[in-house]
Amino acid sequence: MSDWDLVIAGGGPVGLVTAIAARRLGLSAVVIERNDAPPDKACGEGLMPGAVATLRQLGVDLQGAVELCGIRFLDGHDVASAIFPDERGQALGRQQLMQRLDARARTLGVDILTGHTLREFRYQDRIMHVEATSARRGQVECRGQLLVAADGLRSPIRRRLGYELPARFPGRYGLTRHFRCVPWSNWVEVHWHEKAEAYVTPLGPEEVGVAVLTHGPPGSHDAVLALFPALTRQLAQATERGRVRGAGPLEQRVQGVLAPGVALVGDAAGYLDALSGEGLALGFRSALALVECFASGELWRYPSEHARLAQAYYGMTHVLLGLARHPRLRRSAVRYLSRRPQLFSDLLGVSAGSRVPPSSLVGSALSWLFTHPGHATATHQHPRAMTRDARA
Repeated sequence: MSDWDLVIAGGGPVGLVTAIAARRLGLSAVVIERNDAPPDKACGEGLMPGAVATLRQLGVDLQGAVELCGIRFLDGHDVASAIFPDERGQALGRQQLMQRLDARARTLGVDILTGHTLREFRYQDRIMHVEATSARRGQVECRGQLLVAADGLRSPIRRRLGYELPARFPGRYGLTRHFRCVPWSNWVEVHWHEKAEAYVTPLGPEEVGVAVLTHGPPGSHDAVLALFPALTRQLAQATERGRVRGAGPLEQRVQGVLAPGVALVGDAAGYLDALSGEGLALGFRSALALVECFASGELWRYPSEHARLAQAYYGMTHVLLGLARHPRLRRSAVRYLSRRPQLFSDLLGVSAGSRVPPSSLVGSALSWLFTHPGHATATHQHPRAMTRDARA
């Protein structure tokens, strides 16, 4: 039995960022990860500028990552491109990202228990008792002041708390595959179709990642990719690398992000869709906010901080989902943005939560719309309600 300030369930990107942030503030942290090696999932390769800024702040090595200059929408013959308004994005294969986060965490003294599955947790006398099992070490008990649920989209801890809410929209799913070929651009390309979207991200000198998002179960990556003839031609000479990875249904609604002795962060704290590409950036920022609230003795502030950080993500993602479900509106929007690249760039700034340049009055108005406190996210209670949960 050992004691830590934070016991973190989940050794994915958000779990490790939480642990790194904790150590930088002098807190002790242990990460419990059920896989023997860093988990390989269908996400976390195209890092938006907000995610890049957080990783650099935490001293995570991004050397060798592919620079992403912006986002490009392709819908038939219409193409709209927008340069990231502040910092550039970075692309890094999921395994490379995990290895660098793992190295940074261990350098700072984070304890990482791989191959351990969390079985039980109970909060007693202001101490969280966590039991995990390992095929090699048997049962291990960890004690901490706070259990951080960074255990992903289908969070078992969230389910145990009874914090799940039913989805409001039909289920959407994602599949990711890597191809060996020379990238044809340094943009994140989003190819649109009535039934799906395809994301293309350059990952290296001879590698691209292709993620597809579908309305409903996707069947196979090949079947979805066939919906995009121009993209299929680009990949005609490419060879596949690794296996297809999937996730879904994507939308996860929650009652709150804080319970006695437990805080939810990352996808476990609610998720809408991967369309905006800002999931990791939101997860990283929320992890930093959680650690800062805990370190200052004001953990009760975390729900309102999380809601504030999530507003731009949910606002922009709802807009993009509306475009995905209404092809005529989407085609008009892409055509409109193709003639107004500065507005498109401003919208990227809104999605990332950065300041929109005041020269764009339309962009400023949209920024107000998506970040105004009255624009509540569809997956959360009012912050005051969640604060009451935390004080119970």
